[in-house]
Amino acid sequence: MLNDIIATLRGMSRDVWILCLGWFVSALGFAASMPFISIYFHREYGMTVGEIGLFFGAMAIVRASSQAFAGEMSDRLPRRSILIHSQTLRAVAFALLASVVFLKGGLGWMAVGLFFNFILGAIFQPVANAMISDFLPPEKRIDGFALIRAAGNMGWAAGPALGGWLAASSYGLLFIVSAILTLTSAIIVMAFLGNPPTITATDRFKMTDLLAIRNDKLLARHCLLILALYLVVAQLIVPFSIYATQTVGLSETELGYLFGINGLIVVALQIPITKLLAKTRLTTQLVIGSLFYFVGYSAIGFLSSFWMFACAIVTITIGENVMSPPSLALTARLAPAGRMGRYMGIFAFFVTAGWSLGPLYGGQILEHFGDSPRLAWIVLASLSLVSAGGYLLFRRPLPATLDNGSAV
Repeated sequence: MLNDIIATLRGMSRDVWILCLGWFVSALGFAASMPFISIYFHREYGMTVGEIGLFFGAMAIVRASSQAFAGEMSDRLPRRSILIHSQTLRAVAFALLASVVFLKGGLGWMAVGLFFNFILGAIFQPVANAMISDFLPPEKRIDGFALIRAAGNMGWAAGPALGGWLAASSYGLLFIVSAILTLTSAIIVMAFLGNPPTITATDRFKMTDLLAIRNDKLLARHCLLILALYLVVAQLIVPFSIYATQTVGLSETELGYLFGINGLIVVALQIPITKLLAKTRLTTQLVIGSLFYFVGYSAIGFLSSFWMFACAIVTITIGENVMSPPSLALTARLAPAGRMGRYMGIFAFFVTAGWSLGPLYGGQILEHFGDSPRLAWIVLASLSLVSAGGYLLFRRPLPATLDNGSAV
């Protein structure tokens, strides 16, 4: 196992490592501030969990659409340039959020800053995933997706701990640090990342191209199942943060440590878990990951201490490690030549829709079952069972050549 991991790391190209570094710094900037925005809304603007969920849900369609659009454009424009410009503009959006905090601006200005921030952040991910597919041959892509996830979650490991400390003194400073780190990510890509060889689409772009999912039933089924799963995954940012701090009584620093545990486990275990499951069917890996999510999130309503929450985070993170690389690898295998960006963009659309609508879904359930948090979190987690069952049935129409593990 150790020799396999070492061989995998050595087999990655310089550009893959540069892309991982850029993603790490970007994730560090994002993770330092985003988990604490819901707490800021709750304290400064007096918003309830349900209202915060509605706020983030209102941005869901535009934010998710931006990922599909970015994927489509990355089949036509230089992907490296898209990464540079999106990260630079996102740094400006973080600076705007810092100004709103320092000048004690209203919710409207905060919403504008977040609106552009989420859109620009959404652009980065499908383009970077498409570049992993450009830099690596098909047999190495699942390892590449595992590596870049580990790099991003290394940012998640350090970011929330830094953010929890900064948030205790100044939310404005928190956003300034995020702006600096995001701009640094753009500089890394601009200075060191090469242009990958790509098959460029030559047909004229049409808005209906964003609906290409209707022509691929396998992609449509995969995306709908991943949407159901990410509605559960998304509870980690808003509902989990507010429930852990406002209902259970954990401190912001402890919340930061929990996110740090999440990131550290991904860094430590992502590649070993991916190698361990290398001969396992992709759909089986997705079923296993979904079941881990159900167990982890269902347990939250029964917990009352930091260490109990830490155990739940460990369970949830193992689910992340199991399901994330195969979900991307399956998307890459479904993509025809010249459409890698489109397929990554469509997949990212549904992932982002889950992240965006998840707080609305979770907030409404937590408010509806306010007197019974145990039942609320079980209900919240139930969609992961839907995803697990769906991927189990997905084996039948999916060709074996697309479902086989990377080592088969």
